[in-house]
Amino acid sequence: MLLQQIDQWAKSAPLRLAHRYKEQVLTYADLKTYSDVLAYWLFQKATRNSGTKRPIIIYGHKESEMLVFFLACIKAGHPYIPIDKSIPTDRILKIIESSGAELILSPTTLPQKMKVKSLIYLDNLHLPAIFDLAPQNAKPQSEWQIGIDDVWYIIFTSGSTGEPKGVQITQRSLESFVAWVNRDYLPEQQKEIFLNQAPFSFDLSVLDLYMSLSNGGTLWSVDQEQISNPKDLFYSLHESQISYWISTPSFAEICLMDPNFTEELLPKLRYFLFCGEVLPNNVALRLLERFPQAKVINLYGPTECTVAVTGVNITAEILKRPGPLPVGQSSADCQILICDPDALDKVNSAVSSQEHLQSLLKPGESGEIVISGPNVSIGYLNHSELTKRVFFKWTKNGISQQAYRTGDIGYWLNGKLYYTGRRDFQIKLHGYRIELGEIEEQLRKLPEVENAVVIPIVRRNKNAALQAFVKLSNNFKGFTKEPESIKQEMGQQIRLKLGQILPAYMLPQRYSFIESIPLTMNGKVDRKALQGG
Repeated sequence: MLLQQIDQWAKSAPLRLAHRYKEQVLTYADLKTYSDVLAYWLFQKATRNSGTKRPIIIYGHKESEMLVFFLACIKAGHPYIPIDKSIPTDRILKIIESSGAELILSPTTLPQKMKVKSLIYLDNLHLPAIFDLAPQNAKPQSEWQIGIDDVWYIIFTSGSTGEPKGVQITQRSLESFVAWVNRDYLPEQQKEIFLNQAPFSFDLSVLDLYMSLSNGGTLWSVDQEQISNPKDLFYSLHESQISYWISTPSFAEICLMDPNFTEELLPKLRYFLFCGEVLPNNVALRLLERFPQAKVINLYGPTECTVAVTGVNITAEILKRPGPLPVGQSSADCQILICDPDALDKVNSAVSSQEHLQSLLKPGESGEIVISGPNVSIGYLNHSELTKRVFFKWTKNGISQQAYRTGDIGYWLNGKLYYTGRRDFQIKLHGYRIELGEIEEQLRKLPEVENAVVIPIVRRNKNAALQAFVKLSNNFKGFTKEPESIKQEMGQQIRLKLGQILPAYMLPQRYSFIESIPLTMNGKVDRKALQGG
């Protein structure tokens, strides 16, 4: 059991660092003691009194308290929802409403709007203050903690309806994922140090967090302030002596712009683990040149399937081949299937498995990637209709498992999985999965906007930014003829308003004003015409 694995390090290596963030350090002994005491309080306050095990919101950034709060929730029998403090408050309120959460824990000050009457909240809760909540020797009962098929965490992602949706990951799914990455990518060594670049509200962080804690490693967090200051970032990286680099490819690409980003800076680095977006060939090539002692692993998987389900070691030989890099070769205990999406559309989840099997395509044929197995989520929190749309049961050889339609297009070739794009208008940008429809929906809610279409700006075969094509309301007739400076000012005003609703990574960088939205012969928005314009 994962929780027992983590707690065991408090006995075998109590003084080893579990987490480091700037000057803040957390040992494995402290991680267990503080999480035990907080779990005891949570059970008395949130479980025993209400009789329910509703999710608990953990609000913050990279503080060590976040790890304590996560484990305390699990020990008290509650799933947790990590929310980074960079997320706009209005979006957080939607998450609170959607999740039914009744309690918030935070090591920082909560925005005033989050302090609603229906919520219990503890903000500015730092580690020593936890002993004010319960006796220092308080211990949670083993029967309190979540069961193998209970939800461990819920991560909210972008939704096409304009509302965030919560992906529920059970303990079984998480343990299956951790067992796989440990088996395939963790040599028999101790005291590994893992880079934590992603916010805890982004599922990539699940990889570095639990790979580290399950192996008695040290999670080394860098925050957005450090990332924005190369001098501070490189000082922290050199001090860390990390052996595992876990990030989006975009973050590594930024670091590669500095000639000092070499083996000399990180002499103990042995693995680059990338997930969250497409890994460009030239990024992988430069990493192998500068870090000849390290392996570059390209991982693939959606949030709905517990971070990743496939991975492949990108070698110099692979880089010599033309075309995109593969995203999978070794895989978790899951089936990675390529299906005819039109055939799947016609198959009801309740029909025989034979009809599902008929949708399978041959190696080399491109289709929708379907993932079946223990890593697959049980569905979206409080969204049964949306869950039915993309989750179903896949039966093979009499064994039925949860399956998920990713909406990704790809193919198998020579034992390797390749990703070629999205079936719908969901994209990956800087590691974040974004529903373009959600941005368009929020734009349409602005009084000056009648309609809007958002498309990715592609540079070097990679999504680099977003562009919004906006049709203004009737109050702005003839606006497209205004001087460019006026248009830029309007674009800035719209972006500011949008920034109060959406996270920064979802904000379009460019705003183009058009008289009408172009349509295809079928009456659908002609996005290709906009991209060509």
